[in-house]
Amino acid sequence: MSRPSLLTIALLASLLLTVLFLSAESAGAHVGVGNHILEHDAAKEPIPDLWLSDLFYRALANFTLWQADGEACRRQSTMYKEHLSNHTSWAVRMQESWDRYPVGLLSGNTYQMGVYDECVDIQYPVKGQYCLSEIKLIPPAGRNYSFKRTEDLDDFGNNHAWKTILGWGNYEDQVPRNIFNLGICIPEACSALELQTSLQSEFDEKFSPEQFKTIVKVDQIKCRVREDMYPYDTSYYITYWIFSLLVLMCCGATLHHIIRLSYQQNTNKNGELSSSFLHEFSLIESTKTLLKIDKGNGLNVFNSAKVITMLPIMCGHKFIILASNPISTSKFIENVCLNGPFMLLTGYMNAVDPFFIFTGFIAYLTLSRDFRKPKREPFWKTLSRPIIHRIIRLLPAYFAVMAITAHIIPHLGDGPLWPHKSWEEAEICRNYWWTNTLFISNFVDVKYQCLIMGWYLSSDIQFFIIGVIVIYVYTKHPKYGLTLISAIIFLSISVPFIVTLTTGKEGMDKITIPYIMYLRNLISLNESYRPSYMRATPFFSGIALSLLVEKLKEKKVKFSQIVVHSGIIAAWTIGLSAQFYGIVFYERDRPYYPLEHALYSTISHCTWVIVVGWMTISYFTSGYGLLEHLFQNKFLVIMGKLSYPVLLVNMTVMLTSQSSQRSPVHLSLRYVLEACIFDTSICYLIAIILFLVVDEPFAKLTKKLFAHRESISLSIMRETPIEKSATFSSETVKKN
Repeated sequence: MSRPSLLTIALLASLLLTVLFLSAESAGAHVGVGNHILEHDAAKEPIPDLWLSDLFYRALANFTLWQADGEACRRQSTMYKEHLSNHTSWAVRMQESWDRYPVGLLSGNTYQMGVYDECVDIQYPVKGQYCLSEIKLIPPAGRNYSFKRTEDLDDFGNNHAWKTILGWGNYEDQVPRNIFNLGICIPEACSALELQTSLQSEFDEKFSPEQFKTIVKVDQIKCRVREDMYPYDTSYYITYWIFSLLVLMCCGATLHHIIRLSYQQNTNKNGELSSSFLHEFSLIESTKTLLKIDKGNGLNVFNSAKVITMLPIMCGHKFIILASNPISTSKFIENVCLNGPFMLLTGYMNAVDPFFIFTGFIAYLTLSRDFRKPKREPFWKTLSRPIIHRIIRLLPAYFAVMAITAHIIPHLGDGPLWPHKSWEEAEICRNYWWTNTLFISNFVDVKYQCLIMGWYLSSDIQFFIIGVIVIYVYTKHPKYGLTLISAIIFLSISVPFIVTLTTGKEGMDKITIPYIMYLRNLISLNESYRPSYMRATPFFSGIALSLLVEKLKEKKVKFSQIVVHSGIIAAWTIGLSAQFYGIVFYERDRPYYPLEHALYSTISHCTWVIVVGWMTISYFTSGYGLLEHLFQNKFLVIMGKLSYPVLLVNMTVMLTSQSSQRSPVHLSLRYVLEACIFDTSICYLIAIILFLVVDEPFAKLTKKLFAHRESISLSIMRETPIEKSATFSSETVKKN
């Protein structure tokens, strides 16, 4: 019995030792590879032993340009290297002003900006030059580093950290982790190309052994010194002196106005000062126009509606500008593009449609009244006059903002991003201002759109030209006019459907990471967002709505308040439900259904027609009861008069305020709201100045120019597309 027992024990012990040996060998395989993951994965997908930040540090720890091609660059770089070894202050400041060990790469901190001012403040014996370089990491061809991600942006499971960088899915709701922007301080004598070449050589040397490739890009426009490098050319001085003289003229006219008021000179029978050229530029007179409210004017409701609609649009603009600038973590942006509550914002891409409806509504009221008057002039003069008036009325403020953007703003700030952001906008306006002047900028590539919101004015003028013809035909021949407006509305609904179905494009313009990062790169803006033929439904529906309200008022139709408010709830429910259906298009790997996208591209521009249509009909026929106090609020009505100047300046103001950014910011809902409130306040403040100095004075001059057609100048020319509500008298338009 003892021998078998001993044999059994020996066999068991041998088996146990074998298992332990294999386990230890397997564990050794796991531990011995250092930072490698499982052995079979490492064989398929080689991963460096060092972390990415360590490889960066290895390449950048002692980086200088002492081997650059240019003699001046080599000389200054050698001087820098020698003084650095002696710990000379200026050399140490140059060295410590930029980061060599990137942090926050996994969280999406793609900007390692260092300390810009410490670099460019170095003036002797070498001037410091700050350059923002772009470094893209490319894994070996044929390697698959993808990993499964959950919807939780913080849940990466047991994935290797390198896979988070190399295998980041190519989704439009994620910020790529393999593209980095590195701020570097170099001597002024070195060019962007020399920096790019030296960096590329250094990274090739350190990354090639790990079988990874880097692509380094340094644009000269992203290299800055302390001095303002934008040219002070003739255009700058002309623009500067024109606006200086304009401000002096307004101040002088105001002083002249005060003196006349003090001595009560040249007053008419009503006690008002007689008009003169200087009188039109008086800030007192322009302020009176801004603050004047006709309580009997039913169209005040549109002023309030413009403000309520404009505020979320401006906040959307601010969010896009914030997100396109350096941020310390991409989580907030990805939440907006990924999570349900935030995704409601992404369905708001047609937020300007209500303004087209307002314009169409007011255009019919003003033009139909004028066209019904007996005239002895040729019909082509009757048609061309309101169009010419409208264009002349728009251009002064439009020219002012374009000129300031092109020639003044580039000199108003600095920072690592300033040239790339503000200079680019300036150059576009310098070269393509004529497309805005001719109101055809919505058919020019978005890369060449001067003032990003300029497409709106181009579309509006194009709609207005067609609208003048439609309204003229209706006032002369109602039967033919109804047929024409019906045909145009049917065509405006059909075109987006047909274009989307035949071209295979998406049914909505999605707010994606590429869209946020650089707006002008989004090709779909050229295909569907900006062309007037893709979004004509709201304007011509506004004309039809105005015609319908006119008929209902003639028949004295009036709804009860229960019907009014029930209809409002139903309209908003139907409209928003259809509007936010577009959220489904953000689903990853969702199959493309051509009919679904084609239907949505049409329906999305009808949602505001439903909402605004019922609210307008209810207001002008029956009223809102207690809600009328909101829409007749004096403050909102006054702010509504500033809608056109705000339209012109809001993107420029927001771009300018963010382009001086020195370091990444942490985005949060609170930060975005605070930034939105601040920039919105600045926009309205600048809009007031633009209104008082340019917009209103030239409006009065335009009125004088066409004094023999005063009724038109009071309505059409003062009612620009998003500008001001119609200044009709209470006898002309009454709500009930």
